[in-house]
Amino acid sequence: MLNRTQQILIGVVALAVLGMLWLTGNHEAQQEEPAPEPVTAASAAVPEPNAGARGVPKNGTLDPISIDPNRSTDILPQYQADTLVDDYQENVGTANDRYLGKYFIVEGVASGARREGNDTVFLDIRSNSPTLVVRAKLLPIQICGPAGRTCEVEARATMVRRGQKVAVECTGAGQVEGSPVLEDCLVRGGAN
Repeated sequence: MLNRTQQILIGVVALAVLGMLWLTGNHEAQQEEPAPEPVTAASAAVPEPNAGARGVPKNGTLDPISIDPNRSTDILPQYQADTLVDDYQENVGTANDRYLGKYFIVEGVASGARREGNDTVFLDIRSNSPTLVVRAKLLPIQICGPAGRTCEVEARATMVRRGQKVAVECTGAGQVEGSPVLEDCLVRGGAN
């Protein structure tokens, strides 16, 4: 059994913990974003895709703009890995016209990250074809956090797990052995 002093001490600690929890909950509630203003014809005309810092998810997704602070804030085209593979299987010339040398976002499911040679790391993204993947050649320096925080490619590649939804932004580099190849790729925070 606890003596009277111990019981009082436990009660005071419990009240202090409850008080801290209450204050924390109310503090977070006060910091929530204000309710959105009603949409008018003037405000609905052009959405501003990059109102805040790049690479910061809003409602669980990233805006379809580059996370690279050195690139423009134009909205990037977004494609599924299956779409790239299908387009290259249908017509290589048409697919090259659409993707080769263009900068865009590719989403899909990671098949794995692999080092080739001394300094090249590829992220393979699954497709609907059992034998073909989209091969994304990662840049040696990656954007690893909000506001352009950087890290080495090895650190970023180890964050990606097989079977995880991924998104990369890259430049189309054609096709090798049936698989679409992308270069100068940055791994985004996740699939949109």
